[in-house]
Amino acid sequence: MAKSNLFVNGSEGDKAIVLGNEAIARGALEAGIGYASMYPGTPASEIIAVLDKNKKHVENLYTEFSLNEHISLHGAIGASWSGIRSLCAMKNVGLNVASEPAQFLAYTGVKAGLVLAIGSDPGAPSSSNEQDDRWYSLHTYMPIMEPSNIQEAKDFTKDAFDVSEEFSFGIILMAPSRLCHNAGVLRFGNIRDRKNIKGNFKKDPENYLNLFSLAVKNHAKYLERNELLKKYLIESKFNKIINDGQSKIGFISSGVIYAHLMEAFDILGVYDHKILKLGFSFPISNELIKRFFEGLEKVVVVEEAEGFLEFQIKKIAYETGFKGSIYGKEFFSRTGEITLDDVISGVSRFLEKPLPVSFDFAAKKDKELSDKLPQRSGTFCIGCPHRATFYSILKAVGFSNTDEKERDVVIAGDIGCYTLGLLPPYNAMDFLTCMNAGLSIGQAISNFDKSKKVIALVGDSTFYHSGIPVLLNAVQNGADILYIILDNSWTAMTGHQKTPSTQKDIDGKPSANVLNLKDLVKSLGVSYVKSLDPNSVKRFSAQIKSALKEPGVKVLIAKRECILQEIRRNKSLFKNDPKVAETGESLYEIQKSRCVKCNECFVELACPAIILKKDEDTGGDYYYIDPASCVKCGVCYEICPNSAIRKVEFDLKSEFKIDGKSLEIAI
Repeated sequence: MAKSNLFVNGSEGDKAIVLGNEAIARGALEAGIGYASMYPGTPASEIIAVLDKNKKHVENLYTEFSLNEHISLHGAIGASWSGIRSLCAMKNVGLNVASEPAQFLAYTGVKAGLVLAIGSDPGAPSSSNEQDDRWYSLHTYMPIMEPSNIQEAKDFTKDAFDVSEEFSFGIILMAPSRLCHNAGVLRFGNIRDRKNIKGNFKKDPENYLNLFSLAVKNHAKYLERNELLKKYLIESKFNKIINDGQSKIGFISSGVIYAHLMEAFDILGVYDHKILKLGFSFPISNELIKRFFEGLEKVVVVEEAEGFLEFQIKKIAYETGFKGSIYGKEFFSRTGEITLDDVISGVSRFLEKPLPVSFDFAAKKDKELSDKLPQRSGTFCIGCPHRATFYSILKAVGFSNTDEKERDVVIAGDIGCYTLGLLPPYNAMDFLTCMNAGLSIGQAISNFDKSKKVIALVGDSTFYHSGIPVLLNAVQNGADILYIILDNSWTAMTGHQKTPSTQKDIDGKPSANVLNLKDLVKSLGVSYVKSLDPNSVKRFSAQIKSALKEPGVKVLIAKRECILQEIRRNKSLFKNDPKVAETGESLYEIQKSRCVKCNECFVELACPAIILKKDEDTGGDYYYIDPASCVKCGVCYEICPNSAIRKVEFDLKSEFKIDGKSLEIAI
C-alpha cells in the first residue's frame, strides 16, 4: 500500500524526489527533533515550512516562524538546554542577526543536539550580498558540515545531531542555493520514536552563566572539546581521502563544489589525482591534512566564495612543514556562483589539459546565444499593491518616466518584495543595503541635507524583524522623515509565512491575536500615523504630499493584502462554496477610440497585464488589457486621465454594468 505522505510516514527502503531543503528537514525529523524555528529567508525557507506544514501529523513537534534570526536561534538554544533536539534555519545574511547567540553557543555548549541550517547564496540571486558564512566559525567556533548532494543533505543533518550531542557543539549545516532548491532522489531512513520527546531543563550555572571568569573557563573548555572533535574527524566517515595513488597532484573540496569537481574530472578524462573530500570544512585536523599531503607536490583547493578552505589549508601547510605549492583562487573566482563549467575550466587551466571539443563548442555557443537574448527584469506581480504604492510616491514627488523629470526627494530602500521598486521604470530607491537600514540611514541623511525630503520604506515583516527599535530611535532623536510601511500582511518574498498582522490564513481561517500595526506605531510615540489603501492611488499620493510638509516623524501604512494570497484564498472559497460565484464577475477594458496612448498605465504604472498590440485594420498600435492576466485591482481605471479604461460588471443571469450603469441583456 502506498504511503500517503512520505515526508512524515516514509521509512527505510522508501524513495522520493525531494528538494534539498526538504531533505534537510527530513533528516532532522529522522533525528527526532522537537523544535524547529526560523525567520524566513530564501533559499532556506522550505526547511522549516515543510515541517510547519506537516506538524499536525507529527507527534511532539513545535515549529515557529520567529520575528528575527536572533530570537530564532535563542529559542533553539532554550529547547536544546531543555533536552529537546532543535533545528534553526536561516539564510546567509541571517547569521549577521543571529551572530550574538552564535558567538556564545560554543562556550555554553548544548544538551540535546542543535543544528543551524544556513542557506548560502553565491551570486546573490536573492540577497543583498553573497557573504561566506563559513568565516564566522573562526570566532564562533561552530563546526561546519557541507553536504554535496540531496542524499547527504538528509544524512548529514541526521548525523549532525549525534555529533552535536557528543561534543556539545551547535553544528552549522551549510547548503548553497543550488542544493537548497535542487531536486533529486532521496532514500529514506527510519524516524525515531517520538513519544518520549519531553523537555526537562536542568540548571547548569557553570556553563549557562557565561560571564566574567566563567566565560574564560568556558572558552578553555571549548578548546578542549574542539581538539577532541578534530581527532574524531581524522577517521570519520565525513572526511574521505580518495584515489590515494602515485600522482603528485592533489585536490581538496567540499559540498556541492566537490560534486562539480568529480564531474569535471570525468568530462576531462582525469582519474589519477588524489582527492580530499571534506564533509566538515571546520574544524580541520592538522593530522588529516598532513596525511593527505604525503607524496604531493601541488595541491589545488576547489571551493566557492572567499577561500575559507584555502586559508585553513595554507595555515596547516605552514604548521606541518609542507614544501609543495597550494593553489586555489588563482583558478576559481572569489565572486558569484561557481558552476560546473567554471570548475571544468579551472581544472583544465591548472592541469594544462585541453577542454573536450564538444565542451569548448558548447561553451562558446552558450556565450554567443546569451549575448543575443534579452535580459529578463524582475517586476511586481500583476495587481501587487506595491506597484500602486510606488506609483503614488513618484507622483507625489513630481517624478515622471514619461517626461524624464528629476526628483529631489531621497527614497531609502529596504529588503522585501518592494525591493523591486529600485528597477525601471520606477527607479524609486536611492540606496539599499540590509534590513531596516532605510530609516536609520535616511534619518542621518535628513539631518545633514536639509534641502531634500527623505522617504524611508519598509515592509511589515521587515518592520517586525528589527524595525521597531529603528523607528523608536527616530522618534527619540526628533527625526524629520516620512516612513512608509508597506503592509501586505505576509512575509511574501520568502513563501508567504504569517506576520503578526496576518488576518486570515490561506484557507480563510482567522488568525489568532492579530496585531493592529497602526496602534503599535502610535504606542512608539508617533503622533502622525495614517493607514491607507495603496490602490486608491490619488488619495494615497495626496496624503504623501501632505505628510512631506509636516515636521517630525510621519508614518503612512500602505495596507493591502498580497494579491497572490488574496486570489488563492478566494479560489479556495470558490471551490468549497459554490454560492460565492453568485457575486458576479467584472473586467477592465481599454476603449481604443478614447485612448491617446499617454503611457500613464503602460509606462508610469507599468502593469504587465497591459500590453501593446498591433491593430490588424489600421496597422497601428494600441493598448490592451489581457483579461487572462488582469486581476481586476482597478488601479489603471483610477489613474487614466482620459477615462479610456472602463469597468464592465456582469453575472450569468440577466444584467451587466459598464462603469456602474446597468444594462439589461438576454441570456
